[in-house]
Parts: sequence; structure tokens; C-alpha cells
Amino acid sequence: MSDPHRPVDLPDEQDYLAHPEDVPTVAAGRGVFKVVIRIAIGVAVVAVLILRTPQREELSDALRSASLGWFAVAAGSLFVGLIVSSFRWRAYLEALEIPLPIPTVIRLYFVGTFFNAFLPSGIGGDAYKAVRIGRTMAGYTRPFASVFLDRFAGFVALSLFGFGGVLAEIVVGDRELGVAAVSFVLSFGMLSAALAVLLLGERLLGRGRLVKEHGVGGKVRGAVRAIRAAARHPEAAARGYAFGLVFQSLVLVYHLAIFRALHLHGVSAGAMTGIVVVSSLATMVPLSPGGLGFREYAYVWALGSFGVARPQATAFALLILAILLITSAIGGIVYVIAGGEVKPRARRDATA
Repeated sequence: MSDPHRPVDLPDEQDYLAHPEDVPTVAAGRGVFKVVIRIAIGVAVVAVLILRTPQREELSDALRSASLGWFAVAAGSLFVGLIVSSFRWRAYLEALEIPLPIPTVIRLYFVGTFFNAFLPSGIGGDAYKAVRIGRTMAGYTRPFASVFLDRFAGFVALSLFGFGGVLAEIVVGDRELGVAAVSFVLSFGMLSAALAVLLLGERLLGRGRLVKEHGVGGKVRGAVRAIRAAARHPEAAARGYAFGLVFQSLVLVYHLAIFRALHLHGVSAGAMTGIVVVSSLATMVPLSPGGLGFREYAYVWALGSFGVARPQATAFALLILAILLITSAIGGIVYVIAGGEVKPRARRDATA
């Protein structure tokens, strides 16, 4: 591979702290406090959503009458989707010369999903995967670049899916285009940001004024160079975006399956695509773990715009939450059984 792919060691905390031994206790205490606060916010938002739902008897009836068969289809679709996503991540691992066995990649991905679901901002699992791999290498730059690119490919695929959904709604002549308009704006923003990274790369960091070219800034620049080089790698990009589109298709499938499980009608596949885009971006709200609560409000708002009653829309949001928690819990079980150690294969030569 080319020079930007070579590992760059992260700086030692002792370079910046006079008494590094005092950091763990303080940092851990603050970290736990923030986690508790954000979990409390997420749970409170969900509770308010349920309490403010009129006719809660209808909500209970909708949940009790939901089809277990369609719920199983939805859960299975998400489970397969996580495996597909692990192959998307592996495409960039290989481009960055980080050869890992397929079982290890899948295991790390499921464990990372567990941490993403239960840690604030939904990126805890990404950091976990990067750190686990970085411990076996000479630095953390390329591992962090790999998880960034995995997210990057996912957002590109999501934006393309959003554009496709808007087009489908226009073709079928859907009169309710409010969700489609929001989805289009969000998709355009994601795709524009992706193009900026691909075209500008390190230039986004300025000429050493905002982000220095040495110390921590140098590490950031090294990561950006690795990200840009791997993102422009033809084979990795083709595989990454292809797996990303397959994953988004499975996401659409499990949303439609939950819709059918509740015996609902009136929302087309194109319209549901817009709902997926809006709810997916809601998970990035950093006030709760994985956007908990805010994602559910996004579902209720979006479904309500298509005439779905509040109790049924809330039931939809709660069933989606149940599926996400179940599949994430599988990652926790995998972690308990198989652990998180990484044993990479022998280093292989690769071409840029």
C-alpha cells in the first residue's frame, strides 16, 4: 500500500499530562455520570412519548396483536444485515492492510453493535473495534480509519437510498411529500459531505492553522490521509458501497415487516425509505444512547404524516426498538462467550 496507509502511533498521554496517573479515576467518574444522564434522557423521552399517546389501550392492543411471524422476519433481516455490514467493514480493513479472519470481523462487528446500542452517541462500538485492533498493531490510525470508512460507506448508501425513495414517491404520484422532502435534504447533505471528504481530504483541515501538522493534529491528518486513500481504492469502494446498499435494503425490509406485523396500510416502500432516512439520522442525536427517544419521535412524526394513528405509530417505534435491542444483545452474548481479543493473520503484501 502507499505511505498514507502506514500505521502512525497515537501520542502518549504523558506527553500532555503532568500526572497521568490521576486521569483514570476522574475521567471514569465523569464518563459514568454522562452515560447515566444520557440513558436517563433517552428513557425519559420514550416514557413521555408513551404517556402522551392518547388511547393507550389501543397502543397495548396493537402490541399484543402484532404478528410474531412478521416480527421474526424483521429480526432475521436485521441479523443478516449486521453480517453484511461486517463484510462492508472488511473491505476497508483489507484496503488498509489489516487482514483479519472473517469470523473475527463478524465477532467484532456484533460486539461493536452491542456497545453502540448502550453507549452515548452510538459510536462506542466503533471505538471499541478500533482500539481492539490497534492493540495488535503499531498504531491506531488505520483501525480508526477503517471504522470511519465503514460508517462513511453506510451513509453514502443511505443517501442514495433516500434519493431512490424520493424518486419512487414522485413516480407513483404520492401527494404526501413532507417526509420525502426532509429525506431529500438529509440525503443531499450526507452525499455532499462524502464528496467533500473524497475530493478535498486533508485540505479540509486547513494549512496548519486549525489543525496542526504535528502532535495530535499530525495524527488526525495521518488518519484523514488514510481515510481518503482507502475511500478512493476502487475495489474497496465498490465492495463497501455494494454491501452498504444491500444492508439498507435489509433495513427497509425489516421496517416493512414491522409495518405488516401491526396490520397497517397506506405507506409505500418508497415512503418507508424516507422514514428510514429520517429515523437513521435521528440516531445521531448525542443526547442519548443511539438517539434513544429521538429516533422513536421521528417514527411517530413520519408515520403520522401518512395518516397512521398515534397509538399504532408508537407501537411501530417500540417494536423497532425491541428488534434493535434484541440484535444488539446478541453482540453482548458473543462478547461474554468469545471475548474481544484480536489475533490478526500474518501480514500479507498488498497493492495500493
